[in-house]
Amino acid sequence: MRILITAFEPFGGAETNITQSILSLLPDYVADWAIEKVCLPVSFKRAPIVLREAIATYSPDLIIMLGQCPAGENIRLERFAINMMDSTKGDNDGYIPNEETIYANQPLALQTPLPIKELERFCTDYVQPVQVSNSAGLYVCNRVYYEALYLHQQAIFMHVPKNMDLTLAQQTIAQIMKNLLY
Repeated sequence: MRILITAFEPFGGAETNITQSILSLLPDYVADWAIEKVCLPVSFKRAPIVLREAIATYSPDLIIMLGQCPAGENIRLERFAINMMDSTKGDNDGYIPNEETIYANQPLALQTPLPIKELERFCTDYVQPVQVSNSAGLYVCNRVYYEALYLHQQAIFMHVPKNMDLTLAQQTIAQIMKNLLY
């Protein structure tokens, strides 16, 4: 059994991305589940290609996707991915989409099949409060989340506040991962 965990490279002139740091701290195995780690480019066009290649290479049973958010205290469990790309700031390639549909004639939104309310309760009771969010935004995070769900993957996207304590973030994500596996 395999888990694919994705994170993102730094963007917007930053030197680091908390998700990339978390990725490096996660183990290679949990019980008998192999953990495959992939750092995605912050690129509307390249990130979904890298994701599809990782899915083809590893054939994961579960995908956990991490993205950095600018503020907040808690990790956000994203319920929906929106079939749109829109931004006022460019990605790392300088591309700025303007209300662009990801896939024509496809649903406006896709919902994770995973039990996010159960994860929220578990984390709040035993680890660290997390919160459910109904939108992964319209930036590259949303783009790859839509891609994963469009490919009918068991996937969840989590936004991690960029200033969150790294150890606490890693422990919370590790507990979420274990909860999804058992």
